[in-house]
Amino acid sequence: MDGSRALFRVRNYDLASTLNSGQAFRWIPYGDGWEGVVGNHWVWLRQTSTGIEARTASPVRCWDWLADYLQIDVDFRSILRSFPKDPPMQAAVRACRGLRLLRQNTWECLASFICSSSKQIVQIRQIIAMLCERYGQSVDVPSGHPPAFAFPKPATLARCTENELRECRMGFRAPHLRDAAIEVATGRLRLETLAELPLDSARQALVRLRGVGLKIADCVLLFSGIHPQAFPIDTWIRRALSKLYFPDRRVTDKQLREFAASHFGPWAGYAQQYLFHYTRVISD
Repeated sequence: MDGSRALFRVRNYDLASTLNSGQAFRWIPYGDGWEGVVGNHWVWLRQTSTGIEARTASPVRCWDWLADYLQIDVDFRSILRSFPKDPPMQAAVRACRGLRLLRQNTWECLASFICSSSKQIVQIRQIIAMLCERYGQSVDVPSGHPPAFAFPKPATLARCTENELRECRMGFRAPHLRDAAIEVATGRLRLETLAELPLDSARQALVRLRGVGLKIADCVLLFSGIHPQAFPIDTWIRRALSKLYFPDRRVTDKQLREFAASHFGPWAGYAQQYLFHYTRVISD
């Protein structure tokens, strides 16, 4: 494989669970590792006994962008220590230890989760793959490898018609994605300022977009590394919290969100991902 190679020395990092946990949709198995596109780079990743091996098809001199995306340098032990010591949380930690959060590009994360509404993960991947093939810029790939594409820029999608976006099989999500692209491309929504806002204000900045509710807003704020205390509530998390913490009473999403904020602490979003993965993949 041509290009560049790096080894990120990191412990307690479950690469497969992290890339396949529903927080990002462009990673697929390739050989004995995973391939995807980060920014303008085709990337291949593989778990090793000492860390994570990374390869690109184009020359790379500085790997900070990928270390940041993978959150290699996060203080993982401190995050785990911040979790409550109750039995459900600790069972999730034991079962999923090494699961990490990625730090994705905010625009790609927003657009991807708009496309995700009411879709299964395999369908979301298909939609995003078609979107990138049609409207993303090509990136360097290894010799003989099929073409790969960067995620489309907001200005590119803002110029698309609704029907053109519907051709990517996104259905009713097409006008929502186009509206979001226009808001970002014109500067009416400045994604780079979300980190400067308190969590509730950042949520409100996103939910004013068509097709973006509290769940999608929290996904964007969490999976792009803006607010680690964001706690997306979907069917799986609602089921997990109700079963594990409120077995004898009915609770609203508002009550669940308030409980999460007080119970799981400053890294509540990390706790959410552990409970989500534990409930969706392992405990069932």
